[in-house]
Amino acid sequence: MLETKIVVGEGYAWILFEAVLISIHMMVTGMLMGSIRRKVFNKEFYEKNFPQYKKLSAFMKPDGGYPDDGQGRLADKLDDEQWFKFNNYRRAHMNYLEGGFAVIVPLLIAGLSFTRVTFLTGIAYIVGREIYSQGYRRSGSKGRLVGALTLDAALLILWSMALYTCFHWGNGLDGLKKLIF
Repeated sequence: MLETKIVVGEGYAWILFEAVLISIHMMVTGMLMGSIRRKVFNKEFYEKNFPQYKKLSAFMKPDGGYPDDGQGRLADKLDDEQWFKFNNYRRAHMNYLEGGFAVIVPLLIAGLSFTRVTFLTGIAYIVGREIYSQGYRRSGSKGRLVGALTLDAALLILWSMALYTCFHWGNGLDGLKKLIF
């Protein structure tokens, strides 16, 4: 078996830092959604909407786990303002989760060849993601536009650099031919 060494510049540690930062930011976005969930689906909510609350089995009582993602039996009891707010927080978080691999993997790959540009693009992604999340939480889907444009531009740049890095490190078409044939 051939042994291959990958040598990365000292700046690559900042790319790894950024990947961790994105993961933490994603988690914090979820925690914000959780804080709204706890405010909305609290003991008073259960007592008001489910008079049988005190007689409910243990699995129906609020205990920090909430099976309703905003479209279920519990959310049906929310007023329009509560429902809208809860689902905006949820959607901002879910969109981040849906796009997590789409940013972290190309960030790690692109950083091998384009450390400085990758780092700066990663910063633009994080800022765009925060603008997206705050806008969505505040105003719904119309509030996400500036953040979406910013993070989508950053993603396109990261994907381009990551694809180039793979192609270059794989020795281009000659490397692909050797791999296949």
